[in-house]
Amino acid sequence: MSSVTPEVFNQIKSRFVTYYNTVDPDAKGAYYAPECKQICRPVPSYAAKDGATIVTLLKEGVKNGASMNNKSDDAKPGATIRSLRDDEFVFESDEVVAHIDSTSAELKKQAEKEGWVGTRVDMWFPMPDGEMLVKVQYWWRRDGDEWVQVLHDIMYMGDGTEGTEGERIA
Repeated sequence: MSSVTPEVFNQIKSRFVTYYNTVDPDAKGAYYAPECKQICRPVPSYAAKDGATIVTLLKEGVKNGASMNNKSDDAKPGATIRSLRDDEFVFESDEVVAHIDSTSAELKKQAEKEGWVGTRVDMWFPMPDGEMLVKVQYWWRRDGDEWVQVLHDIMYMGDGTEGTEGERIA
């Protein structure tokens, strides 16, 4: 992965802020490439092979009490974002990415070929029984004039005791 220019990072950050503040799961789907995939290190079965499945998973989360960052629900969600460092241009083990019918080597090859740009986002959400911290590497690809999400790599889901990194955006 080559270094990301500040201009590109700011474009992606702006796009992510809009995505983050979008409450409706169906509307969030507009930010995904149709073939956007999702892997989840803590719960590998929470994988998705396309953007439509990610939207379905978001809807299930809302039904189970997860906030969609709706500031009107009296919750105090938040997020930070930063560019990935060159040493973070890695994908999870083949065991985890097998849930999206891929290998780590295949993902890396695709990322290099398509010029993927990675961001690290830490988000905290109110939950019925407290708060949840989720750490995600969002991978983006240029699609015409827009940056679209092509892979969600959920690295951590927990109570937040691990801490966060990056520039606060919400």
